[in-house]
Amino acid sequence: MNSPERFVDRFDVILLDLMDTLMFGGNRFSHQQDYAHTYRKLGGKYHSDSEVQGIIGRVHDIMNAHYANPDYYENFRPASTYLTETLHSLGLPQTDAARLHNVFAHHELGHVPDSHCRTLRELATTHRLGLVSNLWSEKALFVRVFRQCRIHHLFDTLVFSSDHSLIKPSPKLFQKALTHFADCPPHRILFVGDSPERDMAGAQALGLGTLLVTAGRSTTYSGMQVFDVAELPGI
Repeated sequence: MNSPERFVDRFDVILLDLMDTLMFGGNRFSHQQDYAHTYRKLGGKYHSDSEVQGIIGRVHDIMNAHYANPDYYENFRPASTYLTETLHSLGLPQTDAARLHNVFAHHELGHVPDSHCRTLRELATTHRLGLVSNLWSEKALFVRVFRQCRIHHLFDTLVFSSDHSLIKPSPKLFQKALTHFADCPPHRILFVGDSPERDMAGAQALGLGTLLVTAGRSTTYSGMQVFDVAELPGI
């Protein structure tokens, strides 16, 4: 007797979102965050604590406003660019700009749970995998974490918005990933993410299958849902 077809068996490719889908505890930005402490831990000495707090806070506030504005969906530049512009506007030199960007990236960074790493390894035995992430920082720190978790090699492609100045729900960012799966029709590609507006709507506009990760959040989304990515192999 054949086993019943799983939901994931309808697809040949699974594309995943990153933050709050695979990676958690990131996006630690608020007026209560001690960015200066992170700066010192990373060896920063050039700027005063108040300068670091003001610089990182201002970069985040500007990017947060642009992130919510559809006019920037296809012109959302990486944090390093906003940081350069902010230093210039404040009359500060670019002397330690790279370290300040690293501070920003460390506050955006989260962790990938072991359960999710195991899930990816299991899915990679039956599906081709890709990632499409709205990442504000440059990708280097995140790629390093993927390598440390031994999941980097599981992905056919990693598409980070900071490489392209595009953010979901723009179909152009999804299309960056689809070029790596040109032999696969859109209806055989599943996108898994946590945002109905950015992930589900953007993927559906290109004819992809969709799966919403809710983590217990209430939602009006009427499509297929799971509580956690770890459920994927069993549905």
